[in-house]
Amino acid sequence: MGRHPPELAIFTTIGRYKIQKDLTFSNSTGTLTLFTVTGDVFVSIIPIITTDLTSAAAANIRMGVVGATDAMIVDSLSTVLDARGIWVDQTPDSEIEPLDRTRSYIITDGNDINLTLDAQVDAGAITFYCFWTPLSADGNVVVA
Repeated sequence: MGRHPPELAIFTTIGRYKIQKDLTFSNSTGTLTLFTVTGDVFVSIIPIITTDLTSAAAANIRMGVVGATDAMIVDSLSTVLDARGIWVDQTPDSEIEPLDRTRSYIITDGNDINLTLDAQVDAGAITFYCFWTPLSADGNVVVA
């Protein structure tokens, strides 16, 4: 009792459901909403860089929620985010990352998950995989 079949083990670690947002930068600035959250949820987000990010302004980017914009990933220089990189911290690793380095979060009160850019990101692309599990009866996460 209380044990999950082996094929479900990863979902008990990082979330029951999976959604993804494919974000392409094109002279992007400000706050970009990645996922809209309702109620209380458990989430784990794994960003995979699909195309090198470029920024003449050397933009810093971070991921979090309103009031804690770097709670999930602290400021990272956008120009170090290269294709095939796994961006779970300030210094992305290329092509392999231990699962214990990814972080999981409890988000309450419907706080949306945002990407904040402090200057223009000219080009590049990141796929954000969001694994999530509802905690409250109205807990939900959708792609923004």
